Amino acid sequence: MNSSGCRAIMTWQERLQQLRKQNEMTIQDLARLANIGYDNLYKIEKGLIENPRGDTIAKLSHALGVDEQFLRFGFHKVDNHSSFDSSKFLAGLEESTREVDLGLIDRAWRQALEVEEQVYGVGNKGPIDFVSTMFARIYQEMLKRSE
Repeated sequence: MNSSGCRAIMTWQERLQQLRKQNEMTIQDLARLANIGYDNLYKIEKGLIENPRGDTIAKLSHALGVDEQFLRFGFHKVDNHSSFDSSKFLAGLEESTREVDLGLIDRAWRQALEVEEQVYGVGNKGPIDFVSTMFARIYQEMLKRSE
């Protein structure tokens, strides 16, 4: 939990470790399967390496049987918006805004912009559908965790 009482979004390294454990693998098992060094993987899981070089994340996601977007950000490919009904979400948001701390909305928006920066690079903008979808997903997760 952070100082506002909400748990921070899981880092990709925490997600990596969780997936490895769910697959009942040791660090050595995953390193061998992904064809990366044990020391490198150990440092990644401990957060000592934030952005590994080359295709390391792709190799890890492949070895764990998830897509790279899921490993990095906790969601599956974002090019399919068919499962997200923005009008329904926005109507629900408007209705519940009176009941919810506006700070939560602000934090979700800032995190969505951080994800956009991670995906598209510093100073680059992605399509508004991407940012609004990320906001909706982050906000919904924050609401679940604050209940």
